[in-house]
Amino acid sequence: IFGLEIFIPRTTTIILLALGLPVLFIFGWSTIRGGMRGLFTFYFNMDSLIALGTLVAYFTGLFSLFFSIQDYSGVSAMIMAFYITGKYVEAKARGRASQEIKKLLELGAKKARILKDNKETEVDISEINIGDILIVRPGEKIPTDGIVVKGESSVDESMVTGESLPVEKKKSSNVIGATINQDGILYVKATKVGKDTFLAHIIKLVEEAQSEKVPIQVLADKITSVFVPSILVLAILTFGGWLYFSGDLSKSIAASVSVLVIACPCALGLATPTALMVGSGMGAKRGILIRKGEAIQTMKNVKFIVFDKTGTITKGKPEVTNINSSVKENYLLEIAASLERLSEHPIARAIVEKAKMKKYREVKGFKILRGRGVEGKIGKSDIVIGNRTLMNERKISFKEFEEITGKFESEGKTTMIVAEKGKAIGVIAVADALKEDSVLAVTSLNKAGYETVMITGDNEKTARAIAKQVGIKEVIANVLPEDKARKVEELQKKAMVAFV
Repeated sequence: IFGLEIFIPRTTTIILLALGLPVLFIFGWSTIRGGMRGLFTFYFNMDSLIALGTLVAYFTGLFSLFFSIQDYSGVSAMIMAFYITGKYVEAKARGRASQEIKKLLELGAKKARILKDNKETEVDISEINIGDILIVRPGEKIPTDGIVVKGESSVDESMVTGESLPVEKKKSSNVIGATINQDGILYVKATKVGKDTFLAHIIKLVEEAQSEKVPIQVLADKITSVFVPSILVLAILTFGGWLYFSGDLSKSIAASVSVLVIACPCALGLATPTALMVGSGMGAKRGILIRKGEAIQTMKNVKFIVFDKTGTITKGKPEVTNINSSVKENYLLEIAASLERLSEHPIARAIVEKAKMKKYREVKGFKILRGRGVEGKIGKSDIVIGNRTLMNERKISFKEFEEITGKFESEGKTTMIVAEKGKAIGVIAVADALKEDSVLAVTSLNKAGYETVMITGDNEKTARAIAKQVGIKEVIANVLPEDKARKVEELQKKAMVAFV
């Protein structure tokens, strides 16, 4: 029986040492190596505490085979397993978040057409020089930031400005790399290339945001840099004190080891990664990607929730929202869609999408009137579709629709007047429609006591109309992306801000 009493604990210790070996020295090797390096370079961090605590705990198992001291070797593997699992989860979250930068890089064009000596040459994007004349056809991405020297077109700048409707460009207009040319050929003189472009600047901002430490991290680093050497000194004093007063080497080792093992920061090293795993797991189920564990902690201080408009509160593409006509609605849509299907403009596509016709009427003499509308002939009837400017230009009266047009425009909608044989027969209103759940989301946040704010590149009238529909009280309009950060910083002086 006496032999069995000795044999069972020894066997258990050997099994624990064997099972703990790969956990510490294979899976946890990078943590131990980094932590032990910190002890020699006097740069202490969380790895230093984990490495110190787990190694000392592990070696108590070895010492217990030869000396009469308590065995903590099983604890060492458990601590390391929790810690590296937490780090793995955080690394996965950060890895997925870093794909944001990859997506931004993919937004840019890969090739460009350069005009040299009246000849077109296709080159890689990296070969563009300042001053080169680039040819951009309809549907193509503008290769780099520049200025239009020839041609007219509308450009989809929604990825940069948040403005869902395209912007008209003509000679001397500035254009931004990675935005999409819509329906005309543009000749663009390159003014910025490589790292100086707008897209590169945005990518840099995202990278900086990902690498910056939040205040709680800085505080944790400061505490750790003092905590680790303090524990080491305390463990040495404990060993010396016990040895001096008791003269028992085994008890002295046990006491100093106890200090190191108990001081191993389980609250930071185990509870934090576990909370991170649970928090990020629950977030992932709801489609929320958490890049850093600190974000979970920081969220409790949020007072302002700032929303971007396009693609966040709205769907990000124009849709027909209202039709008002003096003829049958089907007839109005039929002639409007027959003309608009020949245009690449997003408003034209919205009208065609609304009509969903199988067969269109034949259109003759179709013409795009840049920034105003379109015209053409269906049968013997001259059809003109466009804004107020075009109607006034053609001396077409739309008095019958004046009031409804003003109403639609006050709601931030783009209004197209349809005229047949010189007479206005109807109005089609197009807008960037709300997402189905935007009102519910904003209402819930308002009830929870958050201050909801909308920030957008859109004009004030459109922005306020959208904000009113969803229940957002504060609106910041006409803001470019690089200015959005500054506007958020102004709000941050009042309270913590979450940007959606």
